[in-house]
Amino acid sequence: MPNLQQTWDNSCFYTGSDDPQIAITVDRLKTEINTLSVLCSSFAQQIEAAEPIAPDQFEGWLAQVRSAHQQRTATAKQLGNLRTFISSILSVDSRDASASRWKPTLQQLGAEMSQATKALDIFLLRVNDDFIQALVADPVLEELSFSLQHQRQLNDQLLSLAEEKLITGLAVNGLQGWGNLYTELSGTLHCSVAGDSVGLAKAFNLLSSPDRTTRSEAWHGVNAAWESRADTVAAILNAINGWRLEETKQRSHHRTLHYLDKSCHQSRIDRATLDAMMDTTYQRRAIGQRALTAMGNVLDIQPAPWDLFAPPPTDSQSQGFTFAEAVDLVAKAFSQFNPAMGDFAIMMAEKGWIDAQPTLNRATGAYCASFAEPKEPRIFMTFEGSMNNVLTLAHELGHAWHNWVMQDLPRYKTFYPMTLAETASIFGETLVRDALFEQASTPEQKLKIAWEEGAAAITFLLNIPARFTFEQKLVEARKQGFIIADTLKTMMRDSWQYWYEDSLMSYDEMFWASKLHFSIAELGFYNYPYLFGYLFSLGIYAQKEHYGSAFNDLYTTLLRDTGSMTAEEVVQRHLQQDIRQPQFWQTSLDIVDRAVSRLESLAPLNT
Repeated sequence: MPNLQQTWDNSCFYTGSDDPQIAITVDRLKTEINTLSVLCSSFAQQIEAAEPIAPDQFEGWLAQVRSAHQQRTATAKQLGNLRTFISSILSVDSRDASASRWKPTLQQLGAEMSQATKALDIFLLRVNDDFIQALVADPVLEELSFSLQHQRQLNDQLLSLAEEKLITGLAVNGLQGWGNLYTELSGTLHCSVAGDSVGLAKAFNLLSSPDRTTRSEAWHGVNAAWESRADTVAAILNAINGWRLEETKQRSHHRTLHYLDKSCHQSRIDRATLDAMMDTTYQRRAIGQRALTAMGNVLDIQPAPWDLFAPPPTDSQSQGFTFAEAVDLVAKAFSQFNPAMGDFAIMMAEKGWIDAQPTLNRATGAYCASFAEPKEPRIFMTFEGSMNNVLTLAHELGHAWHNWVMQDLPRYKTFYPMTLAETASIFGETLVRDALFEQASTPEQKLKIAWEEGAAAITFLLNIPARFTFEQKLVEARKQGFIIADTLKTMMRDSWQYWYEDSLMSYDEMFWASKLHFSIAELGFYNYPYLFGYLFSLGIYAQKEHYGSAFNDLYTTLLRDTGSMTAEEVVQRHLQQDIRQPQFWQTSLDIVDRAVSRLESLAPLNT
């Protein structure tokens, strides 16, 4: 293997969080945001006039939109680069003092930029349709076509320009402040595992230990750490969801938008699609339960929450993977599908675009981010050699490849929702699992891969839906008032029971605190898109044989269209199927059913 790096090299942007160039960039951004505010002031006057724009005025207004749009794009790229850089530092070391100081400053700049362009945004949402037709015919502004069409569906949720600016400004120290608090907690909390004090990221990796005692200690250690901050996290969840509910109330002058309708709009799916997916999955929840039972039989245990990431027995004698071996494994699996995709995986590690080296104050979880100019993806994860780590690497490299194939598209055609984002990542995981199973030469090796397929079925068909059920309970309860920590525990326990039933001996009642996804300020119902991506990607993956050599081009084109279409439109155009109907989801669940059956057939070999 070539020389691979396991830590980020972002020095082409700034030398570190204390780089003097950061302050210079911030000053420049402030100036550019002021310029934007001036450019957009005329739109405010037009909004107040509330008069349609006549055709003979189109060109003058189009010139103003064009100028503001180009300035906003250039400023957004600079701000995006700096935010990505600072976030990358805090992911590796949550206690980096300079980065911690810069984060709220950048959030404030983002709010000020949003306020500066709010008049433009509202103008484009309220202006007459024939002007919009002329706008999207403009070569510079055509990239706004889909986003405007989609956003204009919620015109009746708009407030006045002054109110929209007020909400944006207050959110910096209100809504986003609560999300920041959770992020700081998760990066600085430590827990005791076997007498050692470790960070939460390290403890999470120990949940994949072959030793059940270690797994139990790690899980109980993590929960004890969060239990010590239970009231704080309860306050965070109440504040975030209270904010969202109040904002919805203020926007409901013409129509009250249900929180799931709002989420579906953000995810670019119809409510009928969400309902069909969730209802069909609940009907077939036994698939995930069967996987959990099969894994418990192999391990000769009644599975508990700390066993959900347990490896198969064959792993107990394994030395695990080095980072280089993991990159090589993923790259080879990708290359079997598309050689360019395999080369890309290696390039990511060669260039220092992946940070996976464990650090003391490291954030939990994994993600793929991207710099805006030049368009370069970055991956964050904590790699310690497990098969789960390998599949996480494949998952994030799938995200990165999605970004990479959209490099040449204009900025506004690269913004895709979470539902479609998770398609590429889970597709990457599936490529790796299938390649590993084909290479397996012994029953033990085959069990190891079937085990990962079973673990995926458990996560996506039981855990993700349980999160969705909990969040529904959370929002409904928050409508009635503040929710205390003990009630949150009960709600989470009931949500797990609804999906896992008796396939688990107990439930994780502190999951509402330990799972970051519930405390993300920017986006509610962050979880169901993972189930969507899992089943959707399997549905796409199943078309490989049908399309043969043409499939790679179809897949690449599909990914490129995710920034310009709804999920329904993407599937209809490329697969000629309707995801609003249960049949699409049944077909994908059939694939999972077969994978679990394969696990069940292999499981007795190790009992």
